[in-house]
Amino acid sequence: MRKVLYFGSFNPVHFGHTGIARYAASLPEVDSVVIIPSPHNPFKDISTLADPEVRLAQVRRAFDGISPKISVSDIEYRLPEPLYTIRTLENIRQADPASELVLLIGADNLPSLPKWHRGMDILQGYEVWVYPRPGYDGESALRDISALPGVRGIRFLADAPMLDISSTRIRNGH
Repeated sequence: MRKVLYFGSFNPVHFGHTGIARYAASLPEVDSVVIIPSPHNPFKDISTLADPEVRLAQVRRAFDGISPKISVSDIEYRLPEPLYTIRTLENIRQADPASELVLLIGADNLPSLPKWHRGMDILQGYEVWVYPRPGYDGESALRDISALPGVRGIRFLADAPMLDISSTRIRNGH
């Protein structure tokens, strides 16, 4: 079973998030898409985040009924902080060793991925799929990261919808 894991603060959740998840779920090689909201991303100032429980409830409502392949997991609400993607991936792998786990990220996050906590462990142990983001050359970043030693596999989802929206712009009223 191939599970695509879509992490985020979802602060707030919006149609870009649901559109990307819907696209991933539509791919024939995908068995499920798991939305993983984070109560506190270690890269973000906690003062900019809405209440974690409110965001979780909003994410559940936003993704409810979109596709039978899409579910929401509260795993990061049950893990100790700091919440690092690699730790969540390892917890999921331990609970479900038979599934092939794929990390789904935006092109804006790809260049920094090797600098994440144990980022090279992510790149060497998990497939990474990258969806396009306006203003980011995801294909160029993909070539650079793919050239790093031991990278398992990166796929640029060139056909994914390019949705010009972001939670930051929504919060800033733009």
